[in-house]
Amino acid sequence: MDLGLKDKNVVVTGGSKGIGYAAAKIFLQEGAKVTICARHKEELGRAVLELGKYRAVCWMAVQRLVWRSWLR
Repeated sequence: MDLGLKDKNVVVTGGSKGIGYAAAKIFLQEGAKVTICARHKEELGRAVLELGKYRAVCWMAVQRLVWRSWLR
């Protein structure tokens, strides 16, 4: 399948498992440069190691959402 993504930059949130991981894998197979984000550093690291098998560029970023309730 050729989606025309060769050398394009793609960011996938929730990329350490599930649908996000599957999407990142397909983008890498299509030749895109992929950045995946997730909340857990360990899971993210494992995903990057697995996705690295495709000999593609894959970056990782750990995201932490801080939620503050301003309601009293």
